[in-house]
Amino acid sequence: MPRIEHIRLIRSRPERFVLTLEDGTEIVVAPETMVRFGISLHQELEEETFLQMLREDEVQRAKDQALRFLERRAHSERELKRKLLQKGYREPAISEAIAALRQVGLVDDAEFARQFVENEMLLRPVGRLLLQQKLRERGVPDEILEPLMDRVYRAHSEVEIARELARKYRKRHGNWKPSKLRAGLVRFLQSKGFDWEVIQDVLVEEPD
Repeated sequence: MPRIEHIRLIRSRPERFVLTLEDGTEIVVAPETMVRFGISLHQELEEETFLQMLREDEVQRAKDQALRFLERRAHSERELKRKLLQKGYREPAISEAIAALRQVGLVDDAEFARQFVENEMLLRPVGRLLLQQKLRERGVPDEILEPLMDRVYRAHSEVEIARELARKYRKRHGNWKPSKLRAGLVRFLQSKGFDWEVIQDVLVEEPD
C-alpha cells in the first residue's frame, strides 16, 4: 500500500500539494483532492483508493486548467480539449472536466459562437464563407453554425461589407492600373470569404 512520507505545499496559482511516497515518488495533487480523500502525513492508502485518487485528481486539475483558459476568453469545447491535451492531460479526464463545466454553463459552443461572431463582425467583418471556416476550425457544429450565419447576414449585408472592404482596398492601391486593381480586388475579396455572386455585385462599381 502506498504510504505518504512527506507533504509539501506549492504556493502557486492555483496551489498544489506534493505528496512524497515511501519509494521517493512525488505526486502533485489539488487541495480539493486532499480534502476529498482526507490525505494526511504517514497515511497508508489502499491500492484501489490510491488509483481512484489519482483519477479524480487529474479531472480536478484539468478542470482548474480549463477555468484558467476560460478566464482569458471564451473557448469552444474543441479548443479546450486541444489545449488540455497539449498540457498533458489524458482524454478521459479532459472529457469529464469539460462535461462538468458544460453542466454549469461555463462551456457552451452556442454562446461561444455568438460571442466570436459578434467580435469578428465588430473588428474584422468578413464574408460568410470565411466566418464559417473560422468557426468550423474551432469545432462549432453545423447545427449551431448554420442558423447563426443566417441571423448574422440578415443583420449585416454581406454585399455592404464587401463594398466597404473594396473601398479600402482601392484606396490602398489607387496607383495601380485598372486591370491590375480589378484582378487584385477579386483575389482579395475571395480571401475574405465572399462568394462570386457578392464579388460580382462589387465589381459593377469598379471601372474597367
